Amino acid sequence: MPWVIVLLAIITAILGGVLAATSLRLDADTNSLIADDRPFMKTYRAFMEEFGDLEYLYVVVDAGDPANTAVAERAVHHLVEELRKNADLPGVHGEITGNEQWRLAPRAMDLSELQGIVDASGAFPPLLSNAQPNAVIQQAEAALAKLLSQGLTLKEDEAKKLGAEALFLLEAVTAAPPTSQDPQTDFLLAYPRKAEYLTSSTGRMFFIEIMPQKDFGSLAVIKRPLEEIRSAIAEVQAEYPEIEIGLTGKPVLQADELATTQVDMTRASIIALIIIAVLFMIVFKGVRRPLLAVLAFAAAFGWTYGMATLLVGRLNLLSMVFMLVLVGVGLDYGVHTIARWNEARKSMPAHEAIKHIMQTAVVGNITGALISAGVFLLALLTNFQGLRELGTIAGIGLLLCVFAMTVVLPALLFITERKRGINPDSNPTNTPGKPAAPSRSAARTAFSTVALVVAAAVSVIFVFVVPERLDFETNLLKLQAKGLESVEWEHRLFDDDTSASWFAAIIVDSIEDIPPVVSKANEEPEIGRVLSVLDLIQQPTPERAALRSALSSATAPSDTPPPAQAPGARAIPEPQPLEPALFTRTEGRLRTLASFATGRASDEEVARMRAIADRLKAQHAVLTNGDRVAAVNLQSRISMALANTGNALTQMGIGSRDTLREAIPEAVRARFVSPIGTFLILLQPANNVWEYQPMATFVAAIRTIDPDATGVPITQFESMNDMAEAFTIMGIGAVFVVGFFIWFDFRSLTAMIFCLGSLAIGLLWTIGTLALGNIPINLANFFAIPILIGLSASGSIHIVHRWRHMQRSGERQYGATIRAVTLTACTTGIGFGALLFARHRGLESLGWVMAIGSLACLLSAVIVLPILLRMAPNRLQGWLRGNSAVQ
Repeated sequence: MPWVIVLLAIITAILGGVLAATSLRLDADTNSLIADDRPFMKTYRAFMEEFGDLEYLYVVVDAGDPANTAVAERAVHHLVEELRKNADLPGVHGEITGNEQWRLAPRAMDLSELQGIVDASGAFPPLLSNAQPNAVIQQAEAALAKLLSQGLTLKEDEAKKLGAEALFLLEAVTAAPPTSQDPQTDFLLAYPRKAEYLTSSTGRMFFIEIMPQKDFGSLAVIKRPLEEIRSAIAEVQAEYPEIEIGLTGKPVLQADELATTQVDMTRASIIALIIIAVLFMIVFKGVRRPLLAVLAFAAAFGWTYGMATLLVGRLNLLSMVFMLVLVGVGLDYGVHTIARWNEARKSMPAHEAIKHIMQTAVVGNITGALISAGVFLLALLTNFQGLRELGTIAGIGLLLCVFAMTVVLPALLFITERKRGINPDSNPTNTPGKPAAPSRSAARTAFSTVALVVAAAVSVIFVFVVPERLDFETNLLKLQAKGLESVEWEHRLFDDDTSASWFAAIIVDSIEDIPPVVSKANEEPEIGRVLSVLDLIQQPTPERAALRSALSSATAPSDTPPPAQAPGARAIPEPQPLEPALFTRTEGRLRTLASFATGRASDEEVARMRAIADRLKAQHAVLTNGDRVAAVNLQSRISMALANTGNALTQMGIGSRDTLREAIPEAVRARFVSPIGTFLILLQPANNVWEYQPMATFVAAIRTIDPDATGVPITQFESMNDMAEAFTIMGIGAVFVVGFFIWFDFRSLTAMIFCLGSLAIGLLWTIGTLALGNIPINLANFFAIPILIGLSASGSIHIVHRWRHMQRSGERQYGATIRAVTLTACTTGIGFGALLFARHRGLESLGWVMAIGSLACLLSAVIVLPILLRMAPNRLQGWLRGNSAVQ
C-alpha cells in the first residue's frame, strides 16, 4: 500500500506539471489584477478598446537652462530618428512636423485667413505645378493689368478674386528677401514650418512618446525594447552633454519594478533555502528525513500547478507568489510530521509510529491547513481579482501540501524505515507514554509570573504606541527600489509639472460636447491642464466646412501622377533666369492699383499693396546691380519660396480632404479622436497624485464632471481601495475562520479563546514593533497580516494539542512539539524574512512584517500560551481538556 501511494503521487504530480507546462499561461498585464466585472474596469477597458493603448513610455529630455532649448530640440530629433529604426517600437512620437501642421491648418486658422486663401484660389495652379518664377510673376501681372483696364466693368466678386490672385502670387514671390537676411513679411506659406515638440507646461521638459511591442505572456513584457531604447539614449546623451535624458512612464516603472522584484525574490529564495536546509539538518540530525519531506512537497507542488491550470488557467503578477507561500508554509506540515515520527521512533516500531503521528501531528496539521487555506480562500469574497486568483491557488495548494504530508510523507517514512528497529536516544526523558521527571515547580512559577508581567507590560505599551506611530503608506513610488532611473525621472517630472504623465479621460460623442466639459473642469482647483482636440483646431462651423471643401477642390491633384520623389519633398525645376523687366512692370501696375484703391479699399489693403511693390523694387535692384552671385542667390530664394507655398497649399488640400482624425498630427492623434469618431478630453491633476489624498480629491473632482470618467488615476485609486477592502475582509474573516476551525478541532470554546488570545498577543506585538521601528503598513506588506493570522494560529493549535496529550499521558514537557513549532515559525520567518535583503522597498517591508510577526507569534505561542495553560484554574483546565459538559 505505501508503494501504491508513492507511485500514484509521482504519476499525478508529473501529470500536473505537464498540464501546467502546456496549458498554464502567464499574464503579466497589471490590468489583469483588477476584476473585469468591476464597473470602473469595464469603463477603462471600453475606453482602451475605443482609443487603444495610451500607456506610453516617455523619453524625457531636460533642457535645464532655457539657453539649451535648441540643443534639446536637436537631441529629440536625433533620438526620434534613431528609435524609428527599431522594429520593436512601432510608435515613436517626439515632434509635429511642418507638413502635419499645414494639414491641420484649414481647421486651425482663423476663418478670415482661410477665406483669404480660398479667395486666391486662382493663384494655385502655377504654385501647385512648380511653375517658373517668371511665369508666376507674369500671371500676377496679367491679373493686375486686367484689373486696371477692366476694373470698372468687372463684377465685384470677379475683381476681388483677380486682386486676391495677384497679391497672393506676388506675396509668394516677394517673401524671398533681397539678401540672406531674415524674412520681412508675414506670408507664412512661403517658409518651411519648424517642427513643434511635445513639452511640459513649463517648456523645460521635452518628451518622446513610445509605444513598444508588449508581450504580456512573458515576465519581460518590454525587456528588449527597453534595452534598445536605453542604448539609443546613451548614444545620444554622449553627443549632447549639455542636457539630460531619462526614461520613465507607467510601463517602464512596472518593468523596472518587475525586474527588481524578480532578482529580489530569486535571491531571497536561495538565501531562505540554504538557511532552512541547515536548520532542518541541525534539528533533525540528518538529511534523509528532511529530504523525504521535500519529495512529498514536490508532489504537492506538481498537484498545485495542475489545479491552478484547471481552476484558474493563468498566473498573474500577484498569484505567482503562491510558490513562495507554499515553500514558506507547505513544508511546515512535514516538520510536525517528522518531529512526531522522530519522537515516536524512540520507543515504537514503524507501523506504530505511523499511528502515533496520525493521532497527534496530523490533527493539528489538518486544522492548521484548513485555517491557512480558509484565510487565503477568503479572497474569493473580495473584489480584487489578483488576490482572488492568489487565494484560490494558494488555498488549494496548502490543502494539497497537508494531504501530501499526511499521506505521501508517512508512506515514504514507512518504506525507508520499516526494517529499522526502535531508535532510542541517550536521554529518553519524554517519550510517548513515559512521564518526564518532575521539574522544580517553584522556579517555574517564578519564571511564569515574570514572563506574564513582562508580556502584559509590553502589550499595554504597544496598545498606546500603535495609534500614535503606525503609518499607512499609499505612495507606490516610495515602495520602489532606491536609485531606479525611472523613479527618479518620475519625481523630476512631477517637480517640473505635476500633470506630465497622468490623465483622466472623459469620452464625448461630438465635438460640440467638449466646451461644456472643459468649462466645468476649469472650475475645479484639483484639475490642472485640460486638453482636447479644440486645443488644436477651431470649433467646426458650416462656413469653415464650405471653405475647406472649396480649398480641397482648388488643390485637388491632377490625373497625371507626379514624378517619384521623397515623401514630403517638392521638386524645384531647373531655374530660368529672372527677367528684371517683369519686376519693374509689375511694381508699376501694383502702385497704380494702390493709388486707385485709396479711399475705396481698406487702409490695410492699400498698405499691403505698397509693401509688396517696395519688395519688388528691392528685388529688382539686386537683379540689376551687376552682382551675379547675389542675383543667383535671390533667384534660388524665390524658387524656394514658391515651392514652399505650393507645398503648403498641397498639404492644406490633403488636410481638407482628410477626416478630422487623419488630419490631426500622428503624435497626438490617438489621444483626441478615436477611430470611430468619438472625442477624448484629458484632465490632468494639479497636484502629485502619487499620494493618496491628492489622488482621492482629483478623482472626486473628475467624477463631479462625469461619473463615467476613466483613466489610470481612477483605476489605480479604485484598485487601491479594492486592495485595502480585500485585506480588511481577509483580516476580519481570518479571525472567524481561525476561531471556527479551532472550535471544530477542540470542541472547546475555552481552547478557542486561549489560541485566539495567544494569536492576538503576537499580532499586537508585531504591529507595535512596526510602529516603534517606523515601518509603515503599505500596499506591499498589508496582506501579511491576514497571512500571519492564518499561519501563526497553527503553532498555538499544536501547543494546545500537545498540552492535552500531556494531561492524558502524564508527561510534563512539550518535547518535539516546541521544537517543531519553533522550526516552522523560523522557516516561515526566514522564507519571507530573506526579503530583508531586497532592493524593492515594498518587498523589504514585507520581509520585516513577516519576520517580526513570525517571531512575535512564536514567542506568544511557546512562552505565553504554555504559561497560561499551566496557570489556568482547574475548572478552565477541565474545559480545555474537553472533560466538562460546559464548553
